[in-house]
Formats: sequence, structure tokens, C-alpha cells
Amino acid sequence: MSTKINRFLEIFRWVGVAIGIFFAFYWGANPQSQFNIFAVFTVVFIAGFTAIEGLFFSESASEVSGYSGGGAYQRQSSLQFLALTVTMILSLILGWGFYAYLSLLIFMLIFLTVSSLNHLYNGFKEGFVLNSFLRPILTLFLWAITLFFILPALNI
Repeated sequence: MSTKINRFLEIFRWVGVAIGIFFAFYWGANPQSQFNIFAVFTVVFIAGFTAIEGLFFSESASEVSGYSGGGAYQRQSSLQFLALTVTMILSLILGWGFYAYLSLLIFMLIFLTVSSLNHLYNGFKEGFVLNSFLRPILTLFLWAITLFFILPALNI
């Protein structure tokens, strides 16, 4: 049953990104405000639900990812995602603005990129599971969406 929860959380992360895109266009008055909305939603949904999954459903998360049981390193990674989520929420509450949101989103994307490379490496080394392919593809997709919002916000 836990793997169903993990699959739900995986889907819900991306639903959150879609909601962020919708509200970026609905509430955003200019490219920077659109990016801000997108960035907050994306980090909170991707990092936040990854933290919840890793902290409370670690065994089944490992199974879905093709890794062995949830140990200290998985918990540490989940706590990093929790810290990132809390920092994004604090930056929103405290009004730190565009460059704070940009930094936090880029940090998350870099982490997801190296994590995706790790998924590919382990897929070749130990055998592929669905996430071995999905993580890199979804990370590239997230980079593309992010660039769509970043470039106009930076006037590039």
C-alpha cells in the first residue's frame, strides 16, 4: 500500500507544478512576479512532498526508486528537502523576493540534476526501474519550464 502513497506523492508533486504555472499566469502581473509564483509553488511542491515521502514513507520510496532500504543518507536528503521548503516559505513570508526565489529554485534544480544522473548511473549499473528514466526526463522538463519563466524575468 505504501508504494501507492509514493506514486500519489510523485503525481501530486507535478500537479503542484502545474498549479504553480496556472497561478503564475493568473496572478502574475509581469514576468518577475510570474516567476516568483512559479518558483514558490515548484519548490514547495517538489521539495516539500519529496521530504514528506522520504521521512514518512522511506522504505517504499526506496522500492519505487530502485534503491535499497531507507537509511541515514535518505533521511539526510529528505531533511535537506525539508530545509529547502522551509527556507522558501520563510523567504515568501519575509518578502525576500526574486533573487531569493531564483537561488532556491536553481539550488533545487541542480540537486535534482545530479540526483537524476545518479539514477541513470545506478540504472546502468544495477538495472533500470521506471524512475531511472523518469527522473532525468522530468528534471529536463522542469529545467525547460524554469527557463521559460526565468528568461523574461531577467530580460534576456
